Amino acid sequence: MEQANWPDRILLLLRQGRAAQAEQELRRILHQEPNDALAHAWLGMALLDLGRLPEGQEHIETAIGLAPEFDFAYYLLSLAHQRQQRLPEALTAIEQALALDPTDPNYHHTLGLIRFQRGQWEGALRSAELGLAYDPEHVDCLGLRGRCLARLGRAQDAADSLETALRHDPDDAGTHADAGWVALEAGRHQQALHHFRDALRRQPTSNYAREGLVESLKAQYWLYRAFLRFTVWTEKLGGATRRLLFIGLYVLVRFVPVLLPIYLPLVFMSWFSDPMFNGLLLLNPYGRHALSAAQRRQALVFAGVLLAATLLLTAATFAHLAGVGVLGGSLLAALFPVTVALRPYSTRKARGWAVAATVVLVGLGLAGLVAGLFLPVENLQKGIVGALFIAWLAYLWSTALL
Repeated sequence: MEQANWPDRILLLLRQGRAAQAEQELRRILHQEPNDALAHAWLGMALLDLGRLPEGQEHIETAIGLAPEFDFAYYLLSLAHQRQQRLPEALTAIEQALALDPTDPNYHHTLGLIRFQRGQWEGALRSAELGLAYDPEHVDCLGLRGRCLARLGRAQDAADSLETALRHDPDDAGTHADAGWVALEAGRHQQALHHFRDALRRQPTSNYAREGLVESLKAQYWLYRAFLRFTVWTEKLGGATRRLLFIGLYVLVRFVPVLLPIYLPLVFMSWFSDPMFNGLLLLNPYGRHALSAAQRRQALVFAGVLLAATLLLTAATFAHLAGVGVLGGSLLAALFPVTVALRPYSTRKARGWAVAATVVLVGLGLAGLVAGLFLPVENLQKGIVGALFIAWLAYLWSTALL
């Protein structure tokens, strides 16, 4: 490899999905030039593609340390934070990149993605259109523009934007994935499945397309499809309005109990739709390979805890063992934080809070078991059950209001 041409070579390898080979060549370059900021930045990008996010971020930060005015490194740092669900840090990094170079459409696209993930559809649309002002044929900005327009209820404009993107680059995996998400959110899950398969055929390592494929496979079940439409609708309301909606529904059900058969499935799906339907996909040979390792782990742990809770509660009912019933109830309550702790997209704060809640709930269940077996004091057991209920309820409400 000619030393002067190595950036083009690395870019080609990354576009071809050969990040492991790019990593090897970049490490050879850094062995010769350990202070090359560009090589550190590209190595960080290769490691991000390989899923080694903290290691990739370390090299990107090294590049920034070597060249503090290197806008491309701040862009990569934003990608690293974004993939680790740290949106505030991702926003700060991409704003720094735009301050150094406000004309790069890739930076505007990344800012738009962050705004989109935060439910700021108008802001995301402005970012996409600003990127298109610098490059009218930028397919990523065209795709993002289509997704924003779809969320804003402008279906025809969204279709036109995606059609333009595909006309400029019919082999772009990201555009096919964008078209898949738009179709999925509109309830056309078979069309979405086709787009996501096209995207993965062009870029097999695309997590964006793989996640869409998983969602479209789950949407083959009518219950999940209906819940997905409800979720998309609530996301258009904004964070504060969405919280008020669910609190209002809870209060309404308290006064109109006849709505309980509608409210309870909604709550159940809100918490457990992912692990439950991912578990169903484990029975599907195609779906099993589409799931990530984290999704498979979440589905298996959910099924295991649910089975254990069911067996304990059944044994407690037939054998009249109150302590065993308390432990079974604690495992049932722990399903809520366990699900959050194992979500691939949970933030560090949410995951830490979920782990702490799981420990408290299971600990109270074990205390109830010990009290039932060795300290058969009725008031003590009632106190433990009361504490268990309060801890569970506190976790639910604190999570809903975060």
